[in-house]
Amino acid sequence: MIPLMYGLIFASILFVIGLLGVMIRRNLYFLLLSLVIMNNGAIAALFVASSYWQQSDGEVLAILAVTGVLAQISVGLALLVKLIYRRKNFNIDSLSEMKG
Repeated sequence: MIPLMYGLIFASILFVIGLLGVMIRRNLYFLLLSLVIMNNGAIAALFVASSYWQQSDGEVLAILAVTGVLAQISVGLALLVKLIYRRKNFNIDSLSEMKG
């Protein structure tokens, strides 16, 4: 069994990598990918903690979180396809332009 500290360090590294990707990138595709990496870090922490304390509640919550992440990905990819169709680019800054 993996020790609790190693699993939490791994989960926090995943979360920080995703957070840096959200803060640095301006491309919508990489922004969505970074959000998924952040969510995977949180889900990994849930799995590690639930296996350490031998409780199945954390694993059930992690499975529910995975379904939430899948819904988030599907909505984000739909928005990405709509952005490509309308603006022909992936840049988030083009979304801030107001048109009347």
